[in-house]
Amino acid sequence: MLSGIFRHLFRSNLHSLDPPQVWRIARGSGSALWFSGVMKRLGIKTAIDLRRPESSDATLGEVDFEALGVEYHNLHLRSSRLPRPEAVAEFLRLLDEVERPLLLYCKRGKDKTGFGSALYRHVVCGEDLDTAWQQLRRIPFGHRVKGHEGPHDFRDLLEKESPEDLREWVNSRYPDLFREICGE
Repeated sequence: MLSGIFRHLFRSNLHSLDPPQVWRIARGSGSALWFSGVMKRLGIKTAIDLRRPESSDATLGEVDFEALGVEYHNLHLRSSRLPRPEAVAEFLRLLDEVERPLLLYCKRGKDKTGFGSALYRHVVCGEDLDTAWQQLRRIPFGHRVKGHEGPHDFRDLLEKESPEDLREWVNSRYPDLFREICGE
């Protein structure tokens, strides 16, 4: 019975980040109808899909965001490795510009969404890194570090570099560090 409750809770992995303005969720295997219903209930105006383009709602075309009145963005914020600088910069730009209520999501709502949520809490809410990175906990979000070291490597860089202005650092210094570390 407990495993069933655990599975049900993690299936949607719905949590408020900054109620009622920002939410996080797992897109998972839930139907387009279910997902659309969640967005309607929350009054979502903007959705940021953090999955790879080939597995995004834009490619799958199951959810009619336009009919829902939801502005949709697909931005791959990888968690398996250090995130690409252009993705982090675009994510931060979107956080500044999009209409709220906002929904952040990926397949399971734990790794990419956890990273996006941590960035949101740090940059927008002004939380320190320790507090913001709580969005990447195993309980209640389901995050596992193994295989998803990217957000933690990014945090290590932030702690080492101590940028005064994260947005400026992401645009100016981080691309060089990324190339140096990842060779990409």
